[in-house]
Amino acid sequence: MMMKMYPSVTHEELIIDWFKRSQGQRVRKFTVFDQFISLWFAFNSWGTYLSKKDRDTDMLRWVKENTKLSQILEQLTKKNSEFVARLQRLSQYKVLDMRPEHQGQSKSINDIHNLGQVLDVIYQIRCNLFHGRKSMIDSHDRELVELAFHILSKIFEPMINKLQASRAREKM
Repeated sequence: MMMKMYPSVTHEELIIDWFKRSQGQRVRKFTVFDQFISLWFAFNSWGTYLSKKDRDTDMLRWVKENTKLSQILEQLTKKNSEFVARLQRLSQYKVLDMRPEHQGQSKSINDIHNLGQVLDVIYQIRCNLFHGRKSMIDSHDRELVELAFHILSKIFEPMINKLQASRAREKM
């Protein structure tokens, strides 16, 4: 069963809320939205650094084709039932492209073992969030961001561990 995402708050309300958060107003705590944004910054920086690509879509294509993330995804789907449950839940969603000229277009996961599909859906969630169409108030939006955060964290964590180990060796 695919679920379509429809905004439950206006675009203006989202803009005002994000601005207030930037000013320290109405910030209850560091949320999963903040965590996902921080994670995406790290992932995007890593992918851009390795790929030397200027555009996100080019960087993502390179990451899908030239890194060990596919192997990591495969290992996680074999060994981590919580990870698989999150992937299966995310695969139930049809994530709409919320940009005005892309109405009706969406991304979805048909195969939880396909890194390209997984990253495409996570990237669409990122785009919707960054371009003002994901709300902390909306329970479906929160679930999508939570799923994207947890899935990308698990896939990307081994790369961070490798970077940390490399830096530790350099300091010796």
